[in-house]
Amino acid sequence: MGIVKGLLHRVRTAPPLVDGTAQRVLEAALRQAEDFGVRRFTVDDVARRCGLSRVTIYRYFPKKDALLDALLMSEMRSFLTKADAVVAAQATPEARLVEGLLFCLDFLRSHRLLNRLLRTEPEFILPHLTTRAEPAIAEARAWISDQVRAEVAAGRLTVPDRDIDTFAELVVRLVISFTLTPETAIPLDDPAARRRLVDLYLAPFVRHYTPPRT
Repeated sequence: MGIVKGLLHRVRTAPPLVDGTAQRVLEAALRQAEDFGVRRFTVDDVARRCGLSRVTIYRYFPKKDALLDALLMSEMRSFLTKADAVVAAQATPEARLVEGLLFCLDFLRSHRLLNRLLRTEPEFILPHLTTRAEPAIAEARAWISDQVRAEVAAGRLTVPDRDIDTFAELVVRLVISFTLTPETAIPLDDPAARRRLVDLYLAPFVRHYTPPRT
């Protein structure tokens, strides 16, 4: 299983699974991977967990890799759907940045499967977030950059285009670092303290490029 180039595009463009049986299989696959990791992950175990036959599972996912890929897509879709909802619910560019960033940190730092793999099977995930992280960083950077450019197009920010990707990548690398190394002197688990940190070190970027009210 790996984070591959084009994952974000696939998540955005591929229709979600709506079949109840397929969803049942994916939920069982997620629980199985959370409990036992990927190395010991088998279709037989997923079949026992969801009470279906292997033949039934293979109708939807013809091999183990296809099931793991679908699981990755499902979890990424869940993340993006929730992140988009959090961002859309905010009234200002500054609030969208702050709440979006805090959501991403919370979601990834508490994601049970991601933390399981980082702890017990890092070879499956760690390279894609470190030495081979360019595709993942590029896609996350593009996602954030699109959000900023939408604010610029709407006249709510005046960020020069040359600075947008730089800012987006700094945010991405910040989130990755705090996800991979959760132990920190920075009080991320204290809601008030971490909000103050974001307010001091990230929100000024938005404030600097916010047009004056008329």
